[in-house]
Amino acid sequence: MKNLIVAVLALSLLSCADNKNKIGPIKKEIIPVRKDSSTAQAIPHYDGRCNLDNDVSSLGIGMVMVPLKFSLYDDSLLSGEPKLVDMFEKYDSLNNVCSCVFDPEYGLMHFACTGKTDRAYRVLINYSQVKWLPREKDYQFKSWELYLESSFGIRRKTTPDSTRTPIGLVRKDPSDEADSVSIPAGKEMFCAMQVKGDWVKVQYDCFYNSDNNPYEGQPCRNYINKCANPITGWLRWRQDNKQLIDIFLMP
Repeated sequence: MKNLIVAVLALSLLSCADNKNKIGPIKKEIIPVRKDSSTAQAIPHYDGRCNLDNDVSSLGIGMVMVPLKFSLYDDSLLSGEPKLVDMFEKYDSLNNVCSCVFDPEYGLMHFACTGKTDRAYRVLINYSQVKWLPREKDYQFKSWELYLESSFGIRRKTTPDSTRTPIGLVRKDPSDEADSVSIPAGKEMFCAMQVKGDWVKVQYDCFYNSDNNPYEGQPCRNYINKCANPITGWLRWRQDNKQLIDIFLMP
């Protein structure tokens, strides 16, 4: 759960100094680090480690992106004393607060949102622990549809073994029974065009493997229509509350 951001909150994940190898994390690209699959299956809850891309018990209805300093509450009325979190105090206030997307160095903490009231967002920390964030202007909620469609690009997660095989196929229609779509060899990147439930319509980024990509650092929506022979299809982006794709949230 394949696997959301304040000056960098501008919606988006990342591009490498070496555009071909994409094996960060370094300044321009952060590659989600996933837990070992055997551990995740054996202990399906927070185990004390917080990576960039963290599993949650439910992906919910979207993501809440918080400011550099924010408050976590225990109840929906926000009546109790909040836990004050400062991303710059990495080993103090951040202790025991693990979000779905977590990289305080870049100002990235995105929480899976499972519901909301007039006053607060119901979010998950540490896999399944429920907390509440205030519905204030500095706390930005995005539905999964908007979160994906406004990203800089997406790609399939890969298997944890040495083959690093992409998970799932690109389909002609949003169905596991639909025929697959052939993708050119090389590093893949897609632009999210439309979300339909657990599926997202994508267009292959024909510029991603270029030695001199003229659109490097731009949101894919700015240039994807310039591909001469567009390849489109559907990707299953989640299944059983597991995220099957990496979402690029920054240039």
